[in-house]
Amino acid sequence: MLHNHIDIFGITIYFYGLMIFIGIVVAYIVAINRAERKGVSFWHFLILCAVVITGMALGSRVLHFITMLPELNADFTVPKFLNLILNGGFVFYGGLFGVLIALKIYAKRSKYDEKIIFPIIIPAIPLFHSFGRIGCLFAGCCYGKLLESPIILFNGVYIDRIPTQASEAVFELIIFFLLFEIEKKRHDCDLLKIYLLAYAVFRFVLEFFRGDEIRGIFLLSTSQWISAAIIMYYLIKGRRNRWKNSRYMAKR
Repeated sequence: MLHNHIDIFGITIYFYGLMIFIGIVVAYIVAINRAERKGVSFWHFLILCAVVITGMALGSRVLHFITMLPELNADFTVPKFLNLILNGGFVFYGGLFGVLIALKIYAKRSKYDEKIIFPIIIPAIPLFHSFGRIGCLFAGCCYGKLLESPIILFNGVYIDRIPTQASEAVFELIIFFLLFEIEKKRHDCDLLKIYLLAYAVFRFVLEFFRGDEIRGIFLLSTSQWISAAIIMYYLIKGRRNRWKNSRYMAKR
């Protein structure tokens, strides 16, 4: 089992928080380099960072609160309600959509539109998320189902659960580098669409191997329902665009 903290000079450092911090730093470095190439001033970039952090914090907390409503409804108490509001957890999809909504609002109110803002931030999201999942591995959350036979590694170290956290961390890194490669070949590509679809498909499948208790409703987890909605949205949107194009070509 991995240790979730280390003591240095009497100071306890938790690996989850450390990985989140490292993820923020590397995501910041990537984003600021992209902002400079797109001509975004440092001041506007700092505002953009504040917008992203605010959207992520609010969105992730709100979705966590929504997922906990059935439990709260089954045993409602005011202290439990307040504790959930003040000390509740965070849900990635909530944070992701919180960021996207915040970016759309910022793009409408600033001199930089979505075609500039989104390409700056989108590649940094899977990079940050990758470090976050490594943090989950150390913290022991978001774990996978128990394996029938543990995998022995070395010196008594073994794996007794499906490594969902590590798998997602690796996949997020793959998405990160994939976005850069696609952007090099097609400068007008929709990075948001590529990222959302790739992650939605992966997350939908990965959820079948998760072993933590809070899974959702109607046979699927909350994340699977959201992933399915993302996939359906782009399928319907793609079909609608093809139908519009065919009608336009027919009129010519």
